[in-house]
Amino acid sequence: MPVEKKQEVVMGRRAWGTVRRLTSGRYQARYPDGSGKQVSAPHTFATKADGNRWLAKVQTELDSGRWIDPKVGQETLEVYAERWVDTRLVRGQPLAPRTAELYRAQLRNHVVPALGSTPLRQLDASAVRAWYGKLSGPDGPGQVTAAKCYRLLRAICTTAVDDNLIARNPCSIRGAGQERSSERPMFTLAQVQALVDAVEDRWRALILLAAWTGLRIGELSALRREHLDLTAGAVSVRSSVVDVIGQERSYGPPKSTAGRRTVAIPPHIIDDLEHHLATYSQPGAQGLVFVGPKGGPIRRNNFSARVWAPAAEAAGLPPGSHLHDLRGWGATVAARHGATTRELMHRLGHASPAAALRYQRAEQERDAALAAAMSAALRQSTDSTSSDQ
Repeated sequence: MPVEKKQEVVMGRRAWGTVRRLTSGRYQARYPDGSGKQVSAPHTFATKADGNRWLAKVQTELDSGRWIDPKVGQETLEVYAERWVDTRLVRGQPLAPRTAELYRAQLRNHVVPALGSTPLRQLDASAVRAWYGKLSGPDGPGQVTAAKCYRLLRAICTTAVDDNLIARNPCSIRGAGQERSSERPMFTLAQVQALVDAVEDRWRALILLAAWTGLRIGELSALRREHLDLTAGAVSVRSSVVDVIGQERSYGPPKSTAGRRTVAIPPHIIDDLEHHLATYSQPGAQGLVFVGPKGGPIRRNNFSARVWAPAAEAAGLPPGSHLHDLRGWGATVAARHGATTRELMHRLGHASPAAALRYQRAEQERDAALAAAMSAALRQSTDSTSSDQ
């Protein structure tokens, strides 16, 4: 049997790592890892020079803190992503049940089928680009869903980098995580009033409160009598309902500090709210304000199918309209009447000014269009006068 030969790789005046010739004729490199343990390279080399160059690269990465143990990162993206969802903390708190359900659905439907079996170490930028290209293409679920899934994958890979499982984040597509949502339908005041008139009396106050205060369906579903101060004309948002498939309904605080707020109620809907409390709400300070005909809490899907859909059709709302669109309508009305960015953020319960600025920008564009229309009307009138002379 041939005698194994060993060569030391000399860096400056000290030896670091070894290269030895195997019986196969190829060469194996070994080196001390960060803890001093001897580690073999994950593959062999055709020449000693190749092994030496590889060792030099490893030592540079160790010295700079960029070294990744070749034995880690072997688990698949699917396994790591599931653990990521289970252990993810936001501001020191686990993911809200609804958020965790959403992430798992995005992984299950759009990420795992294409990339789930790929070991973390082998997930590279080209694979991510190919996946995102199909997801955002004409046969994909749409740009908004593609952007959400890309942001989720990027966040997972960022944690993998922090965990020293991969050297760099393979999600590097500029602008891929930005949503370019199509404009939601904007209702007229007449359409909103028609919607209010189209629902049963039991649901009239809910539609009015959603439209004129911008509360979300989860916030409306969790609203209790003690949260309504009709004398002061205010509603306090202190809780929200979370419905997760396969789990019991849960009540919890709004998902952000900004969501915990007190919103002024326009005086013209106070009488409707008083009538509702006297007729339909559960008794006691802790009683739910909005409940179904059998006294049970509102279920989002049931409400959408049985109450919203037929009323929206009867009121002539655009196809695809949702209860959530009333938030946009209420914000636009507030902006139209001079609400500042900070005031819109407060009413909507947003921590970021992005949404508020969008509603203000829409009103600025509308104002510019009105100004242009007035100028056009003046020109038309002047032209008509000139032609008569």
